[in-house]
Amino acid sequence: MQIKVLELVGSSPSGWKNAVQSAVDEASKATGGIVGVEVVNFTASVDKGQVTEYKANVKIAQKV
Repeated sequence: MQIKVLELVGSSPSGWKNAVQSAVDEASKATGGIVGVEVVNFTASVDKGQVTEYKANVKIAQKV
């Protein structure tokens, strides 16, 4: 089996889990066969001392 890896950044105003899901959802629109996701990094945007956007850098594995 061959696996292709896509690197994406997902974002969400409501948490890192939703940011990861956002990236998976976006990859699913373009292609099927997603078999896994690796979270590489978490970051967040802050405005006036409040977290405003959660971001997740992910690697998404899909069957070729």
